Amino acid sequence: MNSIRGILIDISGTLLIGNSQACEGAIGGLKKLREAGIPFRFCTNTTKESRSAILKKLIDSGFDTNKNEIITTLSACRDLIISRKLRPLLLLEEDALEDFKGVPTEEPKDAVVIGLSPSNMRYDMLNKAFRILINNQDAPLIALHKSKYFAESDGLSLGPGPFVSALEYACEGVKAIVIGKPEKSFFESALKDMDLLEKANHVVMIGDDIEQDLGGGAKELGLIRYLVKTGKYRSGDELRDPTIDGVFDNFGKFVDFILNNIKK
Repeated sequence: MNSIRGILIDISGTLLIGNSQACEGAIGGLKKLREAGIPFRFCTNTTKESRSAILKKLIDSGFDTNKNEIITTLSACRDLIISRKLRPLLLLEEDALEDFKGVPTEEPKDAVVIGLSPSNMRYDMLNKAFRILINNQDAPLIALHKSKYFAESDGLSLGPGPFVSALEYACEGVKAIVIGKPEKSFFESALKDMDLLEKANHVVMIGDDIEQDLGGGAKELGLIRYLVKTGKYRSGDELRDPTIDGVFDNFGKFVDFILNNIKK
């Protein structure tokens, strides 16, 4: 095993199911990582909540962490909007809007941002987004991610991906700009934050989604990629990409393996 310099950790389905149910072994596993001095960052596509809300959820669920260890797609999206001086329609939940304070959104006209937002995934809001995109050929469709589904405490639920695809289909010629996992730029941001961009092959990515967590940029950058059998995992997922580096029953088992095999 390569010497491990850092670990990127998915949250939903890897550490938590729903809002407060910690996955088996997750709390203890994270504690062991911190005690071992291995740096880590949480890399999440969660877009229903602000970074502050995600931090509170983790702490309330028993995890020892801080805001600086959480990398989300929301801040990257905000930076893109500001740099382009856009006035977007934000199809986001109320809790996520905290990260967009100061961004002009009155009478949106030249961009659509879509994340996981059950309250907005209805005809009138999607039609409003459609009209902005169809009437302005330069208006970008910005997808915080394109996950097909995610795990909740009562089962799997639709992610934003199908709704993004619906808008792409309706607005012929429109292709979404995807911000979050599995985009290479998202993983690069996390690696830069840890000062490990030049040592990507010594960094682990651990998650429950073979495509969103372990595909795309994670694979392209040469990260060490591990899958957990929690969250949205389905039997045989690992067969869809035989190049991943291993599969574990849960996050705690993964941590035990790392600590028992890491090269100092």
